[in-house]
Amino acid sequence: MWTLLAATALATTPNEVPDPRPTGGWVTDAADILDDAAEAALNERIEALHRDLHVEVAVVTLQEVDRTPKEFATALFNHWTIGDAKANNGLLVLMVMGQRRLEMETGYGLEPILTDTWLGTMQKQQMVPAFKDGRFGDGLVAGLVACDERLRQHPAEAMLGTAAAAVKLPDWPEQPTWEAGSPIDPLLAGELSFGGALGMLALGAAWGWRRRQRTCPDCHVYMPMLDEQADDAHLTEGQRMEETVGSVDHQVHACPTCDRVVLFRKRRWFSGYSTCPKCSHRTCTTSKTVLESPTYTSTGRGRTTTTCASCSYSESHTYSIARLQDTSSSSSSSSSWSSGSSSSGSSWSSGSSSSSSGSSGGSWGGGHSGGGGAGSSW
Repeated sequence: MWTLLAATALATTPNEVPDPRPTGGWVTDAADILDDAAEAALNERIEALHRDLHVEVAVVTLQEVDRTPKEFATALFNHWTIGDAKANNGLLVLMVMGQRRLEMETGYGLEPILTDTWLGTMQKQQMVPAFKDGRFGDGLVAGLVACDERLRQHPAEAMLGTAAAAVKLPDWPEQPTWEAGSPIDPLLAGELSFGGALGMLALGAAWGWRRRQRTCPDCHVYMPMLDEQADDAHLTEGQRMEETVGSVDHQVHACPTCDRVVLFRKRRWFSGYSTCPKCSHRTCTTSKTVLESPTYTSTGRGRTTTTCASCSYSESHTYSIARLQDTSSSSSSSSSWSSGSSSSGSSWSSGSSSSSSGSSGGSWGGGHSGGGGAGSSW
């Protein structure tokens, strides 16, 4: 009992994790498991990925956390807002040493590339064996290299992420009406909001993939989409609840000449709902309540409550709220940041003079995660 109480008292909350961005880094090694070479290799690789594809990656090592590692990863990701605000192309690599657990949390925009299945397989093959040998730096570097290589295989998707939805696909006819060498269709030209060859390639690939997915493999004819009333007969209760709350649009396509029916799941990115750990439907919402307001001399307390509209899942956690800070004496910036503060990410500015490092500071881009990713134990 004493051991459990001691571990709980020492558990880190998302607000207490030191943010590496104000000093220009990407790694927070609070568990002190990385040597200088490994940390430098991680920072160098992430900086190059950010420079080339605008992807943001955070690597965090901790001893204990105040909730499950998965819940902590989602909370920390959204607390820091990792990834570009429009693309949501962030990745958080979290190590919780006390529970021997690795979590890799993806932003909405990277989920189609760094899928749960791919991440889980990669972790077991390239990261977990090194962790079991105590080579934590080697395992983290190997995992990051694998993610880097995979993202570079899909540069447009990694860079645009959820912003790719701005390239709207028109309703194509069964057979294109233009031929090779003829002027581009005006409708197509009007939809290329990202412009240039990149937009044409992305749109062409997406259209081709979309039509292949919606062609009946038996009859080889296009399967039209059922209307909202007709498709309900093919959805489960949980899927219908996802549509009710507006987190997922389920599109049901049926072959007009046979009985084949195909369901496509289209996530609505900014619905405010996350994936339920119990029923796996995207019907969870999280609310925050202030229990004790902070003052200039003491911290406050708050409570987060997560509930599912599709099942009976409900869970609450308390967290600390940073002391209020008087920034009126600062002449260089209207806000300040302290490396020892447990305040939220909104309390610092990338231009603040409070950073003691000579390297240029930075900030996270405003991305969000709905709980995508995968984890492994060792």
